[in-house]
Amino acid sequence: MAEQDMERLRRKLLGQREEFFHGMRDLEKDWQELADHDIEREEEAQKSALTELFAQLDEREQREIVEIDLALSKMAAADYGICEGCKKPIPLARLEALPATRYCLDCSTREEEKLKIPPAIARA
Repeated sequence: MAEQDMERLRRKLLGQREEFFHGMRDLEKDWQELADHDIEREEEAQKSALTELFAQLDEREQREIVEIDLALSKMAAADYGICEGCKKPIPLARLEALPATRYCLDCSTREEEKLKIPPAIARA
């Protein structure tokens, strides 16, 4: 991979990481503003919904940040852009779309299939 492509992807990963932290700060600020208000029924419902959203976003964003940090670590170790499944280079177009991806499209599809719940278990 060309050095300018690597640098562009590194900047993109760092930007995504900063966006997650910025979004978390905004969400915390909104939650704090609701907590500071005299709570009525409607505000209590808003606070409850915001608290639930915060917990969900926090978990998802934590996973995303871990993936971004892993990708940045791989860049530093010169292992970035290599599929963890088949060990082949991940196409640049895929890395442009998903810079923190660890798998090529084929291996990613296989990994997602492994995570699906079999129909027999889902019915139980």
